[in-house]
Amino acid sequence: MTLYRVRYCKDGPARFSSHLDMVRQFDRAARRAGLPVAFSEGFNPHPKFSFAAPLPVGVAGLDEYMDMELTQHIDPAELAMRLDANMQEGYRILDVKEITGRGSSLMALVSRAAYRATATVPPGYGEPELQSAIKDILDSKEIFVTREIKGKTKQVDIRSGIFRLDGGVKGHILEINMELLIGSTGNVRPTEVLEEMYRNGGIPVDPEDFRIQRVSLYAEGATGPVSLWEV
Repeated sequence: MTLYRVRYCKDGPARFSSHLDMVRQFDRAARRAGLPVAFSEGFNPHPKFSFAAPLPVGVAGLDEYMDMELTQHIDPAELAMRLDANMQEGYRILDVKEITGRGSSLMALVSRAAYRATATVPPGYGEPELQSAIKDILDSKEIFVTREIKGKTKQVDIRSGIFRLDGGVKGHILEINMELLIGSTGNVRPTEVLEEMYRNGGIPVDPEDFRIQRVSLYAEGATGPVSLWEV
């Protein structure tokens, strides 16, 4: 058995597919490519794929990761080429490398994610107003959002999970960049930050009107966050 880490992009029409649809897409692409995928044992065997973190429907992923186990060794460059040739529109294989040893799963490794949100801004809203809204968020000691957890409504403080927040107004385009908590210890959604900036920060753009891209995924390294590709 050989384990490979696959770095890929999910954008365009593919960003509207669910996580389950994406898993099926990788399964079909691997079959069409004739890859010797390893399967789990049991009554309902499934391909040995593992993904770093699900993408919300509608959010593009520009630097995503999955691990794939094969029963035979294949050169990583050949694997990338064969897999990419069989992916549907919106998916692109960026790189593949062989993983030696059996460390933590991708889902256990990932700890934070970087997002970019862009939208058309109404006339009259500019850089000073945006920077004031960002400062208000960063100066807040608590930011509570409402979530449905196991059928119950709960107030959750997301402030400690906002590691970075900045942005700018360039012409008619408003851009907001975020680095947020994700993974087994918790999760802060980019839409929650945008909703806070809309309701309390005075940003005149509904969160649903932003196009959101997840641009990077990170693990915690010895001196700070590092790309999952470097783990």
